[in-house]
Amino acid sequence: MNLQTVRTAFDQISDAKQFFEHFYDKLDDLNIREKVDKDGIDSFINECAIVAGAVGGATGLGGIVTTVVGIPVEITNNVFQQFRVTLAVIYHKTGQYKPSFPEFMKIVGMSIGVEVGATVTKAVLVAIANSLLTRMAAKTALRAIPILGAAVGATTNYLFILGIGKSLKGLNLGNSLN
Repeated sequence: MNLQTVRTAFDQISDAKQFFEHFYDKLDDLNIREKVDKDGIDSFINECAIVAGAVGGATGLGGIVTTVVGIPVEITNNVFQQFRVTLAVIYHKTGQYKPSFPEFMKIVGMSIGVEVGATVTKAVLVAIANSLLTRMAAKTALRAIPILGAAVGATTNYLFILGIGKSLKGLNLGNSLN
């Protein structure tokens, strides 16, 4: 399986802006503030990483068959967990909850190393999507092997979300939000 296969799965979901906006709009219903206040930011990040790891493990359990079928689910879940972590860290560091979508996407881009200028354009959203897809494609070869694929999927997803949390916690978010 290669990056083109992953991109094809992403293309079936819709264009990047609609895809990202859909998940951003759903974040209000998740009690993120309450969980961060109650359990702390590190616990929240770990919880999101565990969910991402569980989905990665499940989609890699049956080898190539579950990987191919599970790619859209895994992409969706990884983006969702990344967005949850991003919003949680924004809240933890600034006290602000639910910045505008362009401000939020700038921070998402910064967390994965995509350079984002003053405005978030469709090209920036596509760059963010491509970065996520490239990270997912890098692990697909080993996922063709049942059981080993589950371990690879679980570990890489877990570490990806933990890495996002660490990256976000290290950012100066005051310059990114109005």
